[in-house]
Amino acid sequence: MELHTLKLKVHEVCLDLIQSRIDGLNNELRGFQAAANEESKSSAGDKYETGRAMMHLEKEKVASQLNQVLKQQKVLRELHPERKSEKVELGSLLSTDQGLFYISISLGLIQTPEKVFCISPVAPLGAAFLEKQVGDLVSFNGKSYKIGEVT
Repeated sequence: MELHTLKLKVHEVCLDLIQSRIDGLNNELRGFQAAANEESKSSAGDKYETGRAMMHLEKEKVASQLNQVLKQQKVLRELHPERKSEKVELGSLLSTDQGLFYISISLGLIQTPEKVFCISPVAPLGAAFLEKQVGDLVSFNGKSYKIGEVT
């Protein structure tokens, strides 16, 4: 598959994965709300309050996770995957002798027609790739990555 076509597919898969995470976290939050609405104060007041406090902490944790995933979604939506570039930048897909990398958000390894590592430009390897071009060699953690193509 041509690299630019693959980039469009990778971007679509990333958006789908993020939307799935958002849906899952929203479902969890709705579950917390439903549980809180159904719970009635028992005669063991301290036990009730402790359970309620624990549920509140869990709900806050899930809400924080949702906030982070929404930020990732915003970053993805602001990218222009149809745009081509000569240098590695946010939104670039690059092929190296060590694999394919999509400079976007930290999702790790995803499977599209090809295996692609989705990394953030602020991650150490992502930052090392920025501004590099075809033919450049990037060394990171004792590994060398020769850039073969950028789009």
